[in-house]
Amino acid sequence: MALPRSFLKIFVSRSFVIMLSVTAPVMANASQWDGPLNGISDQVIANGYQSYARSAALLQESSAALCARPSESALLNTREVFKNNVLDWQKVQWLNFGPVTYFMRYYAFEYWPDKKGITQRQLRSMSQADPATLDSEDFWQKASIAVRGLTAIESLLYHPDFSPLTSIQDCHLLTNVTEHHALSAMDVNRQWQTGHAEDWVFAADEADLDTKKLALKAFLLQWIEHIGMTKDAKLETPLGYHGNENLKLAEFYRSHLSLKAIQTNLQSYRAIYHAGPPSLFDVAQQLQPELAIQLEKQLTLSLKMALSLPETLLHPDQAHVDQQTSRRDQVQPLVTSLSRSQAYLSQLVTALGFQIGFNSRDGD
Repeated sequence: MALPRSFLKIFVSRSFVIMLSVTAPVMANASQWDGPLNGISDQVIANGYQSYARSAALLQESSAALCARPSESALLNTREVFKNNVLDWQKVQWLNFGPVTYFMRYYAFEYWPDKKGITQRQLRSMSQADPATLDSEDFWQKASIAVRGLTAIESLLYHPDFSPLTSIQDCHLLTNVTEHHALSAMDVNRQWQTGHAEDWVFAADEADLDTKKLALKAFLLQWIEHIGMTKDAKLETPLGYHGNENLKLAEFYRSHLSLKAIQTNLQSYRAIYHAGPPSLFDVAQQLQPELAIQLEKQLTLSLKMALSLPETLLHPDQAHVDQQTSRRDQVQPLVTSLSRSQAYLSQLVTALGFQIGFNSRDGD
């Protein structure tokens, strides 16, 4: 079901503007793009959000059970359910487009990096507030994105300032955050199950433009940008490429999911490339075989490298055990491989006729 034009403008303005010119050095016919678009929409995004919504609902249920009968085993179970939900999020994190942009949900699902500790400060204040305030639907409609999702839930489950086992207030806060989080995930999932990618494309003159191809272009641009974000924010920044090493800047470091999150991202990249049929890889093999194989090999190599890294590499509470090789030295081959993956993908997308623009994630 198509959304109103005003609604589409909101989505686009809060993520990025899709460049409207589409030229092809080697032109594929329109039907060739249907396979990659539908495959990515259905197999990667819709299925991904379905899993994410389900694990978010399980997290809500587990949190409620923990607070009804607090115990160490219940806390451990809730933490495990939380980890599953985080990794489900990592499968769709690459896409800041469509319904997840409404109400700033993309940033509410994960408020990171939080270099100023905003989530912690706001949660402390909320834990001391009147519990009835948190039960108000109006409160959560106006609540900061810093306390509406996984970043806040991780703090409540892992930070020493909070104790769901012993504090009624902290448990009440946990159940409210997980409930709001689950409802948000469910709503985004519902829109992907009933809508189509082209519903969230705004074109100035839709009669003259292929909205399906523009939607695929949006997917590809988001994928390119996310590879850069994974390299820069998830690896280089916490490991001190741009300053001092600070592993507390790593993603989900409290729950020790930093490396697993990256591994899941890299698995999602290959899923995007091979979703179809025909997949983007299939079409690229026909039109740009050398670039297609080059990207395939680099994506596979990046994943292999990430899976071979020590599990504790990005854990700030554990000493680095390899005295011969620094953390940066260990991760450098992966950083290089990600740079190449991003460059090869950009080259392939351009060769297939999609003009790519600025990086919407960092404002370039």
